[in-house]
Amino acid sequence: MTLFTLDTNCLLAVDESRPEAKDVFSLATAHAEGMASVGLVAISASEHQKSGQHLKSFDEFKTRVTNLGLSHLELLKPMMYWDVTFWDHCLYVDEAMQGVEQQIHQILFSNIEFLWVDYCVAHGLDQNNMAFDKKWRNAKCDVQAYWTHVHSKRDVFVTSDKNFHSATKKTALLALFGGSIETPPSASAMLRQNLAIIRRDE
Repeated sequence: MTLFTLDTNCLLAVDESRPEAKDVFSLATAHAEGMASVGLVAISASEHQKSGQHLKSFDEFKTRVTNLGLSHLELLKPMMYWDVTFWDHCLYVDEAMQGVEQQIHQILFSNIEFLWVDYCVAHGLDQNNMAFDKKWRNAKCDVQAYWTHVHSKRDVFVTSDKNFHSATKKTALLALFGGSIETPPSASAMLRQNLAIIRRDE
């Protein structure tokens, strides 16, 4: 059984009725029918919402997922980050796991400082008197989405984010961690092909 990971953009596709929403639903249906394993990255709860604000509780996120018809999917926990993740829905990690995060960050965001304190120094910000800058926080959430996928040992990371599909970045990520990175349409096509092979061999 193939293990798919849906990132925040997959939720947005459904929420905003984008063309690829049908592909997200096809993956979700396969999960419900036991033909694939599909998970959502829980770091999506920490992303900026349409209102421009952040959610105050993880239950709000679960309600949103339910309203989108995706509550039957597994929620994959990110690592714990103060003032970013929700305490009951994140993981305490060791140095090796943090090392993987740094590798992912360096590939995806080599132009953004990994640590908040370094980002503040580089951009002349007072780290003690402001919330996380949107650019730094968004990068952290994207890195955590892929880190969660890798840590959960899943096969296919599904995203429409062009940064993940940059030829050099995609090649580097797959060389380190294996698997594949697909858009919702290509992931749906992969699923159909896999199911066709299974049916042929039955």
